[in-house]
Amino acid sequence: MATNDTAQERVRKALEKVMTEQAAVTTGELAQSLELSRSVTSHYLSQLLKAGEVKKIVGRPVRWYLDQQPISVAKMRPFQNLVGATGSQKALIEKCLAAVNYPAGGLNMVITGNSGVGKTFLAQMIGQYARESGAIDTEAPFKVLNCADYANNPELLSSILFGYVKGAFTGAQQDKAGLLAEADGGYLFLDEIHRLSGENQEKLFTFMDTGHFRPIGENQHDVAAKVRFIFATTEDPKTALLDTFTRRVPVSIHIETYAERPLDERLELITTLFRQESKRLQRSLEVMPEVAAYLLNLNPEGNIGTLKNRIKVACARAYNRATTMGLQLTLADFDDVKLARSDFETLGVLSQTPLEVDFRQPLLPNQQMQQSFSTALVEIMASNAEFSLSQVRNLLQSYALMQPRATNSYLHAVHADLFKKIVEQQFGLKNGHSYELLLFDLYQQKIVLPAEKAVQLSQFVDGHCARAKHVAANFYKHLPILEPTSHKLLVSLLAIGLSDMVDESISMHCLMVAHGSATATSIQAVVNQLCGTYLVDALDMPIETSVNDIIEQSRQAIASFDTTNGFVLIIDMGSLGQLYRQIKSKLTGDLLVINNLTTVTALDTALKIQQKMPFNQLAEHASADYQISTQYFEGFSQQPNIVISCMSGLGISEQLRDILQTYLSQQVSVITMDFSTLQQSVAENDVAAFDATLLVITTTNLPDKFAIKHLNIYDLLDPQGQVLLNTILTPYLDAKTFDQLYNQLVRFLSVEGVTERLSFLNPNIIIQEVETVILKFENYYQVKFAGKIKLNLYMHISLMVERLMTGLESQRSYSMPVPTDSKQQTFYEVAHGIFKPIELKYHITIDGYELSLLYELFKAALTL
Repeated sequence: MATNDTAQERVRKALEKVMTEQAAVTTGELAQSLELSRSVTSHYLSQLLKAGEVKKIVGRPVRWYLDQQPISVAKMRPFQNLVGATGSQKALIEKCLAAVNYPAGGLNMVITGNSGVGKTFLAQMIGQYARESGAIDTEAPFKVLNCADYANNPELLSSILFGYVKGAFTGAQQDKAGLLAEADGGYLFLDEIHRLSGENQEKLFTFMDTGHFRPIGENQHDVAAKVRFIFATTEDPKTALLDTFTRRVPVSIHIETYAERPLDERLELITTLFRQESKRLQRSLEVMPEVAAYLLNLNPEGNIGTLKNRIKVACARAYNRATTMGLQLTLADFDDVKLARSDFETLGVLSQTPLEVDFRQPLLPNQQMQQSFSTALVEIMASNAEFSLSQVRNLLQSYALMQPRATNSYLHAVHADLFKKIVEQQFGLKNGHSYELLLFDLYQQKIVLPAEKAVQLSQFVDGHCARAKHVAANFYKHLPILEPTSHKLLVSLLAIGLSDMVDESISMHCLMVAHGSATATSIQAVVNQLCGTYLVDALDMPIETSVNDIIEQSRQAIASFDTTNGFVLIIDMGSLGQLYRQIKSKLTGDLLVINNLTTVTALDTALKIQQKMPFNQLAEHASADYQISTQYFEGFSQQPNIVISCMSGLGISEQLRDILQTYLSQQVSVITMDFSTLQQSVAENDVAAFDATLLVITTTNLPDKFAIKHLNIYDLLDPQGQVLLNTILTPYLDAKTFDQLYNQLVRFLSVEGVTERLSFLNPNIIIQEVETVILKFENYYQVKFAGKIKLNLYMHISLMVERLMTGLESQRSYSMPVPTDSKQQTFYEVAHGIFKPIELKYHITIDGYELSLLYELFKAALTL
């Protein structure tokens, strides 16, 4: 192993020595200088590449160079003026430098990229750098030709490239030097090279091989020239050019589109373009935030060229209407603006932050970021064998104190506003502001640690400050990503900074879900700030959001929690009540669902969590203290309960609950459950969810296999039903009180009781129409329904019609069932015909969901 290490080191040192004279070297050249075989040298170079100590320029042949310290600003001139020179364009610039500095005339390059990405601009910078670095003479030529201008006349293009002699063709009245001769000693930039004919490509690569060419019409003497080539194309060179041509162009440089560039570079690009217009117009600009969002989200076909033109036209319009020295740009200054509200929020709180551009500022952006103490921070953390929470936090605090004042950076304004909104307000960590400037500096520098150290730090944070990491992750989830690896590291660093503000010993989590664009998060901000720390989370659901979307987003939120010690879900209305069933599988502990979210309820729950009240006690308090519906206590079994689920809707269930609860007081909880949720529990035989349930009351018969005691409410009209209810309630009610309760239930379960519960329909008319419906079913199936079955149908059908007519308790969020067998299909067809007069009269539609409920009611009586 020692021998291998020594040989590898010899290769590295030899490469280092060679690079004092040239920018890159081939494997063969390095092997010759080391007196080693080419294969052995290639082996050690590959090892060095894997270790990150060398880099290679892909081509034929491959060329190698050392991965040395970052190139200084002086050495990068004029590339430092390129937006992204120290970011996404850094590797591209390094390739350009290596190609220009390669000995014996440099290396030919091809620049690829979509139209308008800046290929010509980059080519001009390459030529300027070659002059300033001494690679070519300061007065050396830089010639340009767009091959597309002559694509339909290859002979003319050939004469422009190679020149011609007098008499070479009609009109050639004197010798004419071509671009190859004119570019001697400098660069020739050929744009749209894919439009060059195959014959001209062959002539050109022959010149690249020999350094000689013949003008058109010259048959005896060659002309010598030293020309460096830069080619540009919007096409793939491998498919658009001859293989023999591309082999002579070893360096390929690809420029990404505007939309593919990191957000900070897109922001710098549009700022630079606005600065140019501000300077040209001698006016200060105030760019409205929606304009910045629009431009940042553009994916223009012409890239930066199109962007520049749009900005120029917009500034011209603002200038034309201006009455003061300052110009304000709005979306009205741009054509064909199609922007969603979500696009305005690309930078979080972008809508609060205009972009200010002063024409007195320098035209060129400040490309070189200050490394300062952040570099030292990385070095210290990278050198630590292990991490200590207090040591890393103290390190961050010390560097935060050294942080300079806030800049007037537009991106920093966004960062600061988001930090205040999420970390300080939403999660209640007011002292977190001391880290904001430090974190922005690290954010814009795209700070990274060695991969192993970054993983080690992330695991350390997971084990020591998981709750603080949850806050940090929420902040960075909303902040635009500049560099993914850096973004993940910043989550860990912020979590450590916030760790002394968050009580990691709190093991319970609480999520509030509410309709509205900011209802839940507004309550969250109030609760966390009043409690002085992070205790509750929130999920806002715009009114148009579907139940499935709510469920999915809730699951994603819960995935980041440890729910072993209990989870509290507070919702704002009954339509979200089915959440608890859908998220149950994602939980590892008990679940408490509280229906009807208010600030008071949330604050009271948060304080109990902060006091580390055991989950069972918290659930008992919720049931006793809140004058609201605790829809279902999943997973705690201290409180006896009765569950009511009526097919006719939650309204009936709630009226029955009120009757029972009046007599049972607080001894037994009466809980309502929507019927689809109960069906799911029955199908799964989910007995564990009903550990403390004394009785399940429904308006249809449940399968006998369901182990929990259950009762069709209309069976109460039979002696057996009365006895069963009395047996269950005897421990809680005396005989007199039970009789009072039973009499009220009988009254509720009468035709008069049904009519009393109708709010809009005329009871006499609808009852007659329901009688007609029942009679038609009896005639079709040739049966006679018992009184309690008819009573059930009276209640269900009349309330169904009223519910559909008024739009109350709409079930449209549920999937529409389809018939599963021929009997059900027949019932659906018969029911459609029987209910058609009622549908026409009341302008309602009895859809698949309603038919499935009716089928459940009818099938037992009809033995379907």
